[in-house]
Amino acid sequence: LAGALVRNAAKRRLDAFSAAVVADRAETLLATRPEAIVEALPDGAAGRALIRAALEKGISIITANKQAIAGEMAAFTKLAAQRGAQFRYSPSVGGGAPLIETAAQAASAGRITKIEAVLNGTVNFILTSLACGAPFAEAVRRAQIAGFAEPDPFADLSGADARAKIAILSFVAFGREIALDAIKVEALTADKAAGFAQAGGTVKQLATLVDRGGALSAQIRFSRVDDDPFFSGVEWEANALRAVTDDGRIFEARGKGAGRKPTVESILADLGDIRRAKLAGALPEAALVC
Repeated sequence: LAGALVRNAAKRRLDAFSAAVVADRAETLLATRPEAIVEALPDGAAGRALIRAALEKGISIITANKQAIAGEMAAFTKLAAQRGAQFRYSPSVGGGAPLIETAAQAASAGRITKIEAVLNGTVNFILTSLACGAPFAEAVRRAQIAGFAEPDPFADLSGADARAKIAILSFVAFGREIALDAIKVEALTADKAAGFAQAGGTVKQLATLVDRGGALSAQIRFSRVDDDPFFSGVEWEANALRAVTDDGRIFEARGKGAGRKPTVESILADLGDIRRAKLAGALPEAALVC
């Protein structure tokens, strides 16, 4: 561990950090020339700036910050290639579920025509709680207690989180990124939750991405999935993805999509990929910054 970027560099920390650089300025850590930076900042703009600065210096990036990279996928991928670095972002979509990997596998197998996905583990947790009889406010509170929802759950409930993720998936699946403002989004509100309870059945927040003759369209909406065994079985904080190719092949994946542990698992998987690339001679020896 070469260092850690923190809000308060003067705060006492675990002894494990004693030999590392603990700084509140990104420039201090970038100067250590690490092999990779794990970027998990809560702010999209700050994360975007750090990613760009690191890649400019040829430092590989692993990011869990979907708001930082949505809209910048092509630019960051190109910059990483130009500087001999790697741009890894598995933790940004799906947490511990291999959604990015499954979309990439489908894209390599043929032309994808449609992707459907449950991309927000927090909203899915809330929907499952609602199905179990919890009132809307209580369902949100349970998600916060479980560590899935932020104190301000706006990004989840508004659909902004899922919108950023489907934009990222559009780049993985089609090599081009659909504009965020072109994605239709349906928010989750108390009134809507009450309507779900009254209607009954299993409701999921489904992100849909469709390729119609080269024209991409995407939307985030709530759908009844009672007749779909795959999506109806996606409960609590789970995420899931189904990709369909033009020859009818179906690629599916699901797993835990929210929480610290699934995110850390995905970060470590990306770190392992970077390490294997180094051992293969693709990257120089260096250290790690988080």
